[in-house]
Amino acid sequence: MHPNQLLSDFLRWIFTAIGAAMAILEPTLPYILICTLMILADCFTAWSLSRRARKAYPNRVSKDGKKFKSHHFGAVIVTILKAWALIVMSYLIQCHITDGMPIDLTKVAAGAICFWQLWSILENESSCNGAKWATVLQKILVDKTSRHFDIDLDELKD
Repeated sequence: MHPNQLLSDFLRWIFTAIGAAMAILEPTLPYILICTLMILADCFTAWSLSRRARKAYPNRVSKDGKKFKSHHFGAVIVTILKAWALIVMSYLIQCHITDGMPIDLTKVAAGAICFWQLWSILENESSCNGAKWATVLQKILVDKTSRHFDIDLDELKD
């Protein structure tokens, strides 16, 4: 068999497998898209909070506090992958295990992820913000401003 034919057959098998997986998981794509957008919106609001904290507390936030660092990018990718895995597993459980139950597990999983991200977005937007709505929200939400301060968290453990 010619090497080009071997490569062509291999690629055909790979793309067939990818196509089959996409066909099986296609119903989860809208949920994956919505949850991914929510996670990215949370990242944007965290970055905005970092800028506000730098402006409000210039001596306490590091000079690169408003930059998006690579280890934060890694955490975002892990969060996105976990969300995708939860949505896909929920869909597969619903289709193959709990198919007789009147509950849509995929929607429950996506809703939980979106609620979690929305809560975090509200915390980010209300932190280090003097607006009246932010003050009201701070009575029930966590103020994340101190997370952007230039301190070593190990110092706080003692």
